Amino acid sequence: MPSEQGFLLYRNATLVCLGDSITQASDGYVRVMESLIHAAYPERNIRVINAGIGGNRVPDMLARLERDVIAHSPHVVTVNVGINDVWHGFSDIYPEGDGPNGIPLPAYEAQLGHLVDMLRESTDAEVILVEPTVIGEDVDNPENRLNAKLDTYVAAMRRIAASRQALLAPTHDDFVRAVRAGQSVNPAFRLTTDGVHLNPVGNHVMALTILATLGFAGL
Repeated sequence: MPSEQGFLLYRNATLVCLGDSITQASDGYVRVMESLIHAAYPERNIRVINAGIGGNRVPDMLARLERDVIAHSPHVVTVNVGINDVWHGFSDIYPEGDGPNGIPLPAYEAQLGHLVDMLRESTDAEVILVEPTVIGEDVDNPENRLNAKLDTYVAAMRRIAASRQALLAPTHDDFVRAVRAGQSVNPAFRLTTDGVHLNPVGNHVMALTILATLGFAGL
């Protein structure tokens, strides 16, 4: 839901983007957001910090929250987590996604809530929860068990956003909508390179959704 307060990043504000490899990518959505912010609001001197680390799940982000986020005294924090919590639980041995490297849904929801609470207790930052996107672009395929399971984690993030009164960037819905629209005219249309990691179009979809949630007015 877009902010009703105008753009949430004021003069000399710090934005920290917490996440996994999708966030960490040097040419990913964080870089797109940074470029657009500096183009539209050069006078605000906004600092953007990429706190993404590949492979991270919610407990990994909790473990480094103080060092990589709170220590920067952020004004806004975006939190993108959930893909690896689901994806890493699947393998040939664990076709239902209940492998030991995944994070069970109750643990994911509890730990994400704790992460938001820690940010609220330690900073005055506005917290933006960023929905996990997709695991495979066959979004209407009922046999894609990864996306079906991911949907339950998206729902959990939405519950946390509602219960903690945090802003929510609807990146999952926007991805699914973009995939359907693009593939309706071009079956080869893609937002990812491998079903998870984003290509340039996917990075722009994600960046624009988050910026809209932040109240970005554009040029």
